[in-house]
Amino acid sequence: MQDMYEVDYIGKIKKELTRCIKKAGDELYLFDRNLIYDSSYENVHAHERSICFRFGVYLNNQMSMNKALKKYDLDVEYNKDIDTIKRLSGWPNGCYPDLIIHKRGTNTANLLVMECKGWWSDERDILNDKKKIREFLNSERYRYLFGLLIVFEGEEIRFDWIEKET
Repeated sequence: MQDMYEVDYIGKIKKELTRCIKKAGDELYLFDRNLIYDSSYENVHAHERSICFRFGVYLNNQMSMNKALKKYDLDVEYNKDIDTIKRLSGWPNGCYPDLIIHKRGTNTANLLVMECKGWWSDERDILNDKKKIREFLNSERYRYLFGLLIVFEGEEIRFDWIEKET
């Protein structure tokens, strides 16, 4: 059972993460919307990795200005697990989440695992990413506190927080 101070800390961290993520999404849509959707060209968009990278740049800027989050690392497609590669039961040959907020070199400070999808993504791919997030959240090895699916939609960004199974 978590004590009151730990629950309060976790709540505050999630609030700060949410604020930084929302601001990063706003900046992405303000400055780089054409990567996601361009009304002049139907169905033309950049690759998910390009969008995820730009979102990561804005998120890293937000984190660097945040007292609680600036001590963490933000990495894109990070497959390293201390001295080996990340593995999950559904991904025995290795797994790399789109974005993570953590401290490198340890699994005791993994805050957030994120997967990103574009509006054009197949529902099966979205469900697979949700499954991956849940496996990271429920893993005794990785112990992420939070999971987030980000869907870059035409005119807005959707954030789906994924809960740890109990």
